[in-house]
Amino acid sequence: MKIEANVWQKVSGTPSVDIFPIIPKANCVSSNCYIFSAPEALVVVDPGASSEQTRQISRILTDALTVSQRAVLVFLTHCHQDHSQEAGLELPTGTEVKRFAHKSGVEALKHRDRNLTTAYLYPWDPEICTARFDGILFASSPASEPAALELSGGRRFELYTEPMVLPHGAMLQRQWLSLGAGNRLEIYHTPGHSACSISLRIGSLLMLGDLPFAANPGVCGLDGWNHADLLQTLRNVDWLLEIPEITACCPGHGYCVSAQSMREKLRLMETEASNLTDVPLMDAERISALKIYADELLEETAALLTIFSGRLYTVSYCLSMLEEEDGAASRVLESLDIDQIDRILSDFRRVAEAFNGSPMPEWTVVLKGVQVARSLQKVLSAENVRQILDLSLVDRAQRRLEDFLNLVRGLQFFQTEQPGAVNEIITELLKQTKETTLMESADLMEAVDDESFLQALTRRLAMYSPLRDIQFEFAPAAQETKANIGADRLGDILTNVMEGMAGMGVKHISIATQVALGQVEIRLSSHERMDSAAFGKRRLDLYNRTLGWLGGSFECIQHEGSPDFIIKLPALKTM
Repeated sequence: MKIEANVWQKVSGTPSVDIFPIIPKANCVSSNCYIFSAPEALVVVDPGASSEQTRQISRILTDALTVSQRAVLVFLTHCHQDHSQEAGLELPTGTEVKRFAHKSGVEALKHRDRNLTTAYLYPWDPEICTARFDGILFASSPASEPAALELSGGRRFELYTEPMVLPHGAMLQRQWLSLGAGNRLEIYHTPGHSACSISLRIGSLLMLGDLPFAANPGVCGLDGWNHADLLQTLRNVDWLLEIPEITACCPGHGYCVSAQSMREKLRLMETEASNLTDVPLMDAERISALKIYADELLEETAALLTIFSGRLYTVSYCLSMLEEEDGAASRVLESLDIDQIDRILSDFRRVAEAFNGSPMPEWTVVLKGVQVARSLQKVLSAENVRQILDLSLVDRAQRRLEDFLNLVRGLQFFQTEQPGAVNEIITELLKQTKETTLMESADLMEAVDDESFLQALTRRLAMYSPLRDIQFEFAPAAQETKANIGADRLGDILTNVMEGMAGMGVKHISIATQVALGQVEIRLSSHERMDSAAFGKRRLDLYNRTLGWLGGSFECIQHEGSPDFIIKLPALKTM
């Protein structure tokens, strides 16, 4: 079934349950809320953490209670602050409210645990929910009598425990209760995102909380996150989604999707999550360190993508000057979708600026950076972009974005860095700079018709490198220069520094290597005047931090007229 926000609608697969979904713009401050109306109860799933949303929930429940007085059952898919803060609710006097959460979530709320509730993520120091929870989920064994929640007038809700043995041998913990007139609410323990995570099913709807995001950068590693539990849960939920009666999934953030779409997403997520075995805890200390590094990385990426954007607009301008009857230039231009790329670049730059003095939670900005980085990765991966534009620049941008995502996820690139021979890396880098110029000319000479000429011209314009007119002088060390750094990473840093020098008007760059005291040193210099401050402190700090993880360093020594940029890396002995 299709789920519309902010309107009552029938839940298919039930005799008489309606749903009112409240789906705000996706954010990490407050979750979605799903309200169900059944004959014997009103069910609220994840009240969220927004006072405005709480007022809306209270109005909807008050109106429903006016029509038919019933108990209100509040369920938390997990105890995180953005789902639980407003679980108290304000309802008409006399309304009976029973709250349900997994036993570990109830304990976290009871003890005001700022880590397990993730309250520490928010700089305004929010209050943790103090409401009473009568429904302690998964606190009893299967053989126990159903837990009874007594209401006035002799009414009661009985919570049954019935585990499910799945075909792959796993045990899925399940509980259920009746909502009256043949309507049933099923509850499954689905840990991984947190130990207290549950999923709920009513008819054709499966509410998954934050499970769909549990492997996302910036989310995996939160207190309570567990790799083994997550993988098992993904397999269990995959089996649940085989049930044909489940047609839609409702996440804790964002819009509801079909069960088939969610199943495909979770299967991809399982593949992605399989490598997340050593993710560090996303505690406050790590988030603060992450913010500093991400700030540096975003500025470097924004500078790189500014070059990218400038080349695209050069292509746009030059092609727009061509007059041809068949519109070939227009077709080439349209295939680039420059406006879309520029919108994402602008968004990316806004994220970079938001890191500086922003009142937003650091975690919120990091998650926004993840969203934009992934969008940009998708654009840069498009076949038409890779066919037309300079692959070396596109790949450099992709590596920067992947560094950012891996860092947020907790994976460090230096764990898989392959050592390289510095002299050979520099020689190949300078060779590629010259070869690019030759290939550009050959492209135009070999174009035999208007269409291929325009394609070749586009490639030439888009591949224009600020290094093409630079004179290089390379003085390699006589000794072996194998160091603990990969060719791509060293090439990216060197290219970024050399492009920065070229951008300040330098026409001649000297590069020298030497080996001393167990280190390989690379020195970039020029006799022409330039100011290292033009690079930006955060970009230079990024190079130093990156090389520091590899056991090296990046240093800028400002002389009277011009700086020397010095890279040092541990020298590796050859066997």
